[in-house]
Amino acid sequence: MPELKGIITPVITPFKGDTIDYDAIDALMDFLGETGVQGVFPMGSTAATPIISTEQHVKVLDYFMDKKKPNMYFLGGIGRNAVDDTLTIGLYAKELGVDAVSIVTPYYLRMSQESLYRYYEKLLSQLDIPVLIYNIPQNTNNNIEPQTVLRLKKQFSQVVGVKDSSGNFSNFSALLDAVGKEIAVIQGQDDLLLPSLLMGAVGGINGTSNFSDLSVRVFNEFEKKNFEAARKLQTVLTELKRLTNSLEFPQGPLAAFIEFVYHKETESPFPLKDIDPESRKDFKVKADEILKKLET
Repeated sequence: MPELKGIITPVITPFKGDTIDYDAIDALMDFLGETGVQGVFPMGSTAATPIISTEQHVKVLDYFMDKKKPNMYFLGGIGRNAVDDTLTIGLYAKELGVDAVSIVTPYYLRMSQESLYRYYEKLLSQLDIPVLIYNIPQNTNNNIEPQTVLRLKKQFSQVVGVKDSSGNFSNFSALLDAVGKEIAVIQGQDDLLLPSLLMGAVGGINGTSNFSDLSVRVFNEFEKKNFEAARKLQTVLTELKRLTNSLEFPQGPLAAFIEFVYHKETESPFPLKDIDPESRKDFKVKADEILKKLET
């Protein structure tokens, strides 16, 4: 089984009207096969999961699983707000044969650490499959603290990792200190990739990898201990990430995918309003200027 390390792509979910755009997924998977990402992560935040039906959720997991390249790590996002929905999709993901599942914290309602623990405890007691805990408090309204992750890991051996997308490097460092010797700690923010690797992270789940190989190149140079080359690449990656952040999320990564990879129209899930073509092209011009810095 491939390792939970390196660059894993939190893939977009392209649509055509009310249906999944499978042609766009094919193009994305071909691109990812060429860039050499370690794995794919469908049905995370970049996939707009909270507004996608459970029926479509399962279809997306199924299709990406069918299209993944050999030796690609498959991390299936199963997090729904209701614990029973998460469990149902988790059991289906296990039948698909995924390498692991990602479970985001519940969202909307603010929860204590004890409530978050109870949520994961119920799921982990019924899911005999490797699990990555996913923390993105700016979207969910809930931050799972390092000691809660450690408590869950001590009770459930199937906890294999934690993804932190908080953008708070202090929080990330605390996770490394608490559980970094026992499980994989993964950075979810592209602009913090190299500092996180230097601190002990095993990789990144980075949205720009939907349309650029920069994060893969940073990781590869880091692995070869070419730290100066990695630093120069990270500088450009940070600029590209900030430019992508200037667009609405998650429509931004989809728009960049259209401009850099697909060169055809595809859409975000309803009711998200897509980035208009003129703004997309303006993004492409600015992104190309950033990427030119790699030539110097």
